[in-house]
Amino acid sequence: MSSYTRPILRIPVQAEARASVYCPICTHTVEATVIHERKTAWVKPAQKCTRCGGNLDAAFVLGLQRAA
Repeated sequence: MSSYTRPILRIPVQAEARASVYCPICTHTVEATVIHERKTAWVKPAQKCTRCGGNLDAAFVLGLQRAA
């Protein structure tokens, strides 16, 4: 019998961090939890804006401090 080894699947790790995001409803910059992997970042689902209470699912991530 031949021994067959399965290749190791490299699943990207998703990390969470606090970042500045642009609220599309009240047009202010607020802090929110952001999920980032590799070169992309997006807002964690089901968060509310601290100023207007609007949904931040469609918010744009402005600043995320990451180490090189």
